[in-house]
Amino acid sequence: MKALRFSVLLVPVLLASCSMPDILVSNAPHKIKLKDGREVICSGVPQYQAKTGYYYYRTPENRDAVIRADEVAGIVGTGA
Repeated sequence: MKALRFSVLLVPVLLASCSMPDILVSNAPHKIKLKDGREVICSGVPQYQAKTGYYYYRTPENRDAVIRADEVAGIVGTGA
């Protein structure tokens, strides 16, 4: 019976620890500043894919989007 009680208590702890890396990932808003002066707001840090030459990011409306790396002047975290 003690083993069952221990496993019942251990499962939520294991599940929480598996999801901890998601907590550490920054979901704070960022701005992608473009060379033409525009700014694009995104949720989290944009991910650069060297193979394609694009930045992949998620919009505030929770949609996936891409932008060519040669159009990007810089990426700034806005600090939530």
